[in-house]
Amino acid sequence: MVVRPSYKKIKKDYQRKNLRNPFFHKPAKAKNPHRLKWFFLAILLVISFMIWFLGAAPVWRIKEIKVSGLTRLSSAELEQIIWNETSNRRDLFFREDNLFLFRREAVIAKIIATYNFSGATIKKKWPNILELKVIERPYAFIFQEGSAYYYASADAYIIKEPVVSETDMKKYFLLENKNEGTLITDSEKINIKNDYLSFIFDLNSRLSAYPELPVEKFIIDQEFNTIKVKFVAGPVVFFKVQEEAGVQINRLLLVKREKIKDNFSKTSYIDLRYGDKIFINPDFN
Repeated sequence: MVVRPSYKKIKKDYQRKNLRNPFFHKPAKAKNPHRLKWFFLAILLVISFMIWFLGAAPVWRIKEIKVSGLTRLSSAELEQIIWNETSNRRDLFFREDNLFLFRREAVIAKIIATYNFSGATIKKKWPNILELKVIERPYAFIFQEGSAYYYASADAYIIKEPVVSETDMKKYFLLENKNEGTLITDSEKINIKNDYLSFIFDLNSRLSAYPELPVEKFIIDQEFNTIKVKFVAGPVVFFKVQEEAGVQINRLLLVKREKIKDNFSKTSYIDLRYGDKIFINPDFN
């Protein structure tokens, strides 16, 4: 008996077959050659607009300057310094009258250098306002060199503007430089040691308690460890910086009361720098 092999009928799957004719390709859709060009052009236009909008649009143009903190000067002078800065060019095509492009640091440095303020700040108030706030150095005394008079602060900075008034000459004590050269440095500060200046303030404060010893001015010169005081209608008195001011004033009062008496206006000088050994010229023995 012959057994025939059985065959399983397999159904053909025509869907999974790649029946594309290799000799007949469907042409691909052509890409738009101008699309990339328009894309980059749009980006360029956006960038150009932003540069113009931030750098040249009228909305950001500075229209107002507000100044605060002044008690002695007119704000017009400071405003003019800022307006002058806004006329400068920035990055070739723009000007600093634009709030974004205005350079605060340069203006602040110029204002402090010109008026010797202790500090200054500029704030940008959007869209077109600048706010300048200054911190003035308070007057502490008046400094004299030759025929020039300046206001000076407690930390020895001189203030060249405004001009010293006659009223303030009576309000603040006067310190005169009688050295051969100037004591004013390039930074507008008096070249005086801190212990000398502290002694002068202390001495002035203590002498103000004695109406019979009205001070005309304090004098600093080349003599070491010495501050001289010229009294109104009286002598020049030599004080030692490295000795307590109150002790020396007591010696002055004693010698005035017991030795000089009514001759105070006739006295040329009194030297208190050598302790109890006091030199008087002329000697009224």
